[in-house]
Amino acid sequence: MSTLIDRLLSLWLAPPADPATAEAAFRAVYADPLAVNDVTFTVADLVQRAYSLHTTYADLRSEPVDVVEAPGRLVVGFRMHGRHVGPLATPFGTLAGTGRAVQIRVIDILTVENGLVTGVWMISDDLDLLRQLIDDPTAISLG
Repeated sequence: MSTLIDRLLSLWLAPPADPATAEAAFRAVYADPLAVNDVTFTVADLVQRAYSLHTTYADLRSEPVDVVEAPGRLVVGFRMHGRHVGPLATPFGTLAGTGRAVQIRVIDILTVENGLVTGVWMISDDLDLLRQLIDDPTAISLG
């Protein structure tokens, strides 16, 4: 697997606790700013997203499924495993932690320039995630 993918996944699975240290570690991998699904993010935004991931899920680990490398592009399909312990924002509302084990299927399409990720298209199977978490569809508060 690509060294860049290893570095990316390890940052998201275990970001440094100190925000300044985390930002420096993310800047070693990501351009600042960069586009994620056509929205501009700073490295500080990415660090906050990584911390939020760990507020929502415990015991995170990743399982790479496939990697495709091309000039200027890196595509990785992986499964993220964890336990849902905190609030999960969804298009339908926020779902409180359930304690359930989840598997999230993700595809990242990365644009890479000079060794840094300069753009990301990220797609996750959110419908399957909700299926794993909700026995009763009324559990999500709309509003």
